[in-house]
Amino acid sequence: MARVQRAAGLAIGPALALAAGGMSPALAQPATPTETAARTAAPDERALALARDIVRIAYPEDKRRAMFFGTVDAMTSQMRGATMARFNNDPAAKAIMDRNLDRFIAASKPIIDRHIPDFMDAYAQGYAREFSVAELEQVLNFMKTPVGQQFLLRSTAIIADPAFVAANQAYLRDLQPEMDRLRDQLTRELMEHFVKHPPKATTGS
Repeated sequence: MARVQRAAGLAIGPALALAAGGMSPALAQPATPTETAARTAAPDERALALARDIVRIAYPEDKRRAMFFGTVDAMTSQMRGATMARFNNDPAAKAIMDRNLDRFIAASKPIIDRHIPDFMDAYAQGYAREFSVAELEQVLNFMKTPVGQQFLLRSTAIIADPAFVAANQAYLRDLQPEMDRLRDQLTRELMEHFVKHPPKATTGS
């Protein structure tokens, strides 16, 4: 049973992360109180207008789905290569995991698609809060050039580049034991909690 739970977590956990990750992974940095306040304030109207122009050019509406889905597909492929090798000696188990991961990714894409407009607006608001009007004007000028217009359109190609693939798979291989340990610890602590404090039955209104 434990092995089944670990296998399911291995297959679905990273997929959830990469699907939720949007266009690219980010390294989260602790925000200072000043930064937190700035990031929750309403963006400057001029900055927001510039940021929306940047997003419109950087993520053309007719290519947004392909950009998002291309990233998901590339990261899924890399995750498979890095974390599922442990099941190479059990083809049947690996096939089950692959099949269910395929199902999850297929089911997640329509959901991602529905949320792309929200992501686009969130990008614009984030850029407007993170950059000054002068900085956004420089970015917009760059995005209007042929090189600028191709910069993000080809981001999926960068994620699929052999150097990125090798670096990302090495990272995932090193991360997996820690993910296993944390999942097992969480499962154990929750089981201990619910043994001592069984959930109370709820009644409908």
